[in-house]
Amino acid sequence: MQVVVVDPMQVRLAGQLAASVGPGVLLKCARSADDWHSWLAKADVFVGSKLPAELASRAGSLRLVQVAGAGYEGIALDHLRPGTVVANTFHHGRAIAEYCVMAALALSRQLLVEDRALRGGHWRSVFQDSAAPVHESLAGKTVGLIGYGEIGTHVAELCHALGMRVIAVRRNPATPAAAVDWLGGPQDTARLLAESDVVVVTVPLAEQTRGLLDARMLARMKRSAFLINVARGPVIDERALYQALVDGRIAGAAIDVWWNYPTTGADARPSRLPFGDLPNVLMTPHTSGVTSDVFERRMLDVAANIRALRDGTSLRNVVFRRPTKTPAPSACPTGGIR
Repeated sequence: MQVVVVDPMQVRLAGQLAASVGPGVLLKCARSADDWHSWLAKADVFVGSKLPAELASRAGSLRLVQVAGAGYEGIALDHLRPGTVVANTFHHGRAIAEYCVMAALALSRQLLVEDRALRGGHWRSVFQDSAAPVHESLAGKTVGLIGYGEIGTHVAELCHALGMRVIAVRRNPATPAAAVDWLGGPQDTARLLAESDVVVVTVPLAEQTRGLLDARMLARMKRSAFLINVARGPVIDERALYQALVDGRIAGAAIDVWWNYPTTGADARPSRLPFGDLPNVLMTPHTSGVTSDVFERRMLDVAANIRALRDGTSLRNVVFRRPTKTPAPSACPTGGIR
């Protein structure tokens, strides 16, 4: 069984992955962007987050696409071989929750602004500068979660520990959520925005969530509120967010997910707009969930599904299965049963 590994972190953990998978599997790990394209024709398993239509169509033997993360919007599902299964993995909830709390604290305390000022020799403190602000604690503030799955659950737990009120909206609000003070459905998003001091966006990217937070919705937020996006860039209207930050319609934002990513190498502007020029923005390159424990646990999930496919046992975390084409029955010339 041949496995093509493209995901950079799984390539980095290739030795551990091979040891966990065991015998009967040939791992082919891509060290560059293009060296794996020719491998797809004989691949049984593809491990990666992006498989465009042209490449998916080449994978005539593919049985499993294993995304080494949660999002699988980069897989051309309609171009996969009939019968191909797509599975994902998680384990990033706690790491991203820690990032969200870190970002909320950094924004509310104007950490980056004070850091830059002091590097230049200016003490931006009320004890030396009468114009310097006095910050507020997060205790007693309200955090609003747009989306309440694995990430939202961990964010709620950590924010409760800080003494914050937690409210959330999700697709199915009928499911109990112990760590939330108030839980609503998508129709309650405007209320959540109006009540929150910190808004955390965690929903997956889909047609119904693309552009979810546009200018009209962002205008519902408090002028003193902060927005943290750890979902996907296009969930928020790019220009509307930039303008809200420029105009002071919201106090600040932490952006970990973007509208533009490098296609090759590590250099690319994350947006067509100059978010980097704004003092009230914290920018990170989609690293909120990048911790060693997350990727080691994901590696174990990837290995488990490869073993399951090899051994003919059940796969875990299946999110899509391409229907198998059933040929139309043809008449038997002899009238018998073939």
